[in-house]
Amino acid sequence: CVSRQEYKKLGGAKLTHLNPGNYSARVQATSLAGNGSWTEPVSFYVQPKCKMSVCWLCQTAGLLNSDRLGNGVLYASVNPEYFSASDEMEHHGLFFLSLVYVPDEWEVPREKITMCRELGQGSFGMVYEGIAKGVVKDEPETRVAIKTVNESASMRERIEFLNEASVMKEFNCHHVVRLLGVVSQGQPTLVIMELMTRGDLKSYLRSLRPDTENNPGQAPPTLKKMIQMAGEIADGMAYLNANKFVHRDLAARNCMVAEDFTVKIGDFGMTRDIYETDYYRKGGKGLLPVRWMSPESLKDGVFTTHSDVWSFGVVLWEIATLAEQPYQGMTNEQVLRFVMEGG
Repeated sequence: CVSRQEYKKLGGAKLTHLNPGNYSARVQATSLAGNGSWTEPVSFYVQPKCKMSVCWLCQTAGLLNSDRLGNGVLYASVNPEYFSASDEMEHHGLFFLSLVYVPDEWEVPREKITMCRELGQGSFGMVYEGIAKGVVKDEPETRVAIKTVNESASMRERIEFLNEASVMKEFNCHHVVRLLGVVSQGQPTLVIMELMTRGDLKSYLRSLRPDTENNPGQAPPTLKKMIQMAGEIADGMAYLNANKFVHRDLAARNCMVAEDFTVKIGDFGMTRDIYETDYYRKGGKGLLPVRWMSPESLKDGVFTTHSDVWSFGVVLWEIATLAEQPYQGMTNEQVLRFVMEGG
């Protein structure tokens, strides 16, 4: 197996110690989503006394044009449609992940998972509430959120789905929604998450408006409570930054509220489709949350901890206004120009 890094470093791969004779070779891509299809066989002949033959291998057929590939960082983000350093690859119909998903201690037997009801459509597929056995220490059964991937999902979406779960295995913070397990054996693939019973922060804040129809009978949050929410989000984001993770889509819709009203950095993908209007498609690129994006992100597609800090400032505004839309009265195009011009 030849990784992308090795392929780029060596400009290919060498098959050594081949005995003289005729050979037939095929190439298969392997990624988080599993094994791809084999290529058509390529035949070659090794002459006697030849020390080695060189066979150029690639992870996908398109990777033969490896000079087109950038050295960008792969961001696991709640929004798989983002434009980033990998867009040039996507433009040529390419998408690559060098990791291979191998079942590990996070693997949960499928028979221990029971789906109870639908919670809503997520970025990759339906999200369910369910019961999981043995995923939390000292708890025989735990209420969980179960994320699925659509049967019609593309290879890229399946890769993003598993990549997201793999990244979250590294997180262990009270203010970041926890991954509890993965069911990768068989279909469909399931990602088991901590259940946040009060939903996303945007919906929760709007439900607390005095004039809203679905007000649960609670008063709007006090200044003390707002500061507590902000502190919990800041703590979660500081943890992600310490672990070299750039969120890229921090917003109230992507923060979740637990049963005890604790706010946590979201479950990475559940609310994208619910708030589709919060995103804007710029010039054929992916969907962009322009009202939450920093000037450098809008101009150059640069995402860093600093751009997450900008988004956090917008989240503070959302908390203070009970989730009003940022830059009210302006179209997405106007917001784009306004922010990029330093407004």
